[in-house]
Amino acid sequence: MIWYLLFFFLLAMLWLYARGHPASPLTVELPDGPGPMVIAHGDERGEGLYPGNTLLYMREMARLGVDAIELDLNLTRDGRLVLMHDTELDRTTSGSGRLIDFTLDELRQLQLGIHWTRDGEHYPYREAPLAISTIDEVFEAIPDIPLIIELKNDDLAAARAMCRAIRKAGQQRRVIVSTFHKRVIDEFRRICPEVTTGAALGDALLFYVAQLLGLHRLLRPRYQTMQLPMRYFGLPVIGPRFLRAAASLGLHVSVWTINEPGQMSALARLGVDGIVTDRPDILRNLNRAEPNNKQEVNNA
Repeated sequence: MIWYLLFFFLLAMLWLYARGHPASPLTVELPDGPGPMVIAHGDERGEGLYPGNTLLYMREMARLGVDAIELDLNLTRDGRLVLMHDTELDRTTSGSGRLIDFTLDELRQLQLGIHWTRDGEHYPYREAPLAISTIDEVFEAIPDIPLIIELKNDDLAAARAMCRAIRKAGQQRRVIVSTFHKRVIDEFRRICPEVTTGAALGDALLFYVAQLLGLHRLLRPRYQTMQLPMRYFGLPVIGPRFLRAAASLGLHVSVWTINEPGQMSALARLGVDGIVTDRPDILRNLNRAEPNNKQEVNNA
């Protein structure tokens, strides 16, 4: 009896969710090639080609010819959005403490990339350290490539600052904004409805359960894309059933963070829309050489 009650409760929740959250169209202009999109990951741990979340990384990825660039943003004390994955400064800069406690001018004094190494022995940016950058500088320096932006702060001010920056630069049709924080992305969607967004954690979990039960068509999601791991808490996430369900709702699915050629090839054969990787050079070569199942998934 309890399982029947749970089922009908979930069905009611899905129905209410569908009524309360009408879908909006995909507004970002994404490449639609035969293979999965090559999405450069802003890695700062030495697995990528350059220190992530820097203008150097973004310029080099643009030169490489990736389809999109992923980056992370954190708020400063004076309300600016800067490229940084961590909320603490210690791992990636010459400073220490919480990033939110510093103004942009203070952060400009720090050195980036000094801990970055590919082999644990060589630190190429200690002699030529990099500087912290704002999202405004990114929009100016990298004018064309789609950007997948993750807001790291659980603070509504981050949503508001992001909306202002996008509108000021006229980048509404170029960016995808996402965050793990549901209330932040809800605020962003409310004030910036013209911008494509990714699924928050709660959104993705609800979709996962709905497609397992065959109820995904009841959903009318407010997000247009999902950036997901292969597995979550040990459970497989990405598979043919999941991708068919996403395609039926017009959702764009990217998988992170994939660096092994074998995994890249397997995901391409499954038909994922995009792969987030520290090694976009490898993925670009695979896309040229191998067939994929993307079109068949989208037409299922």
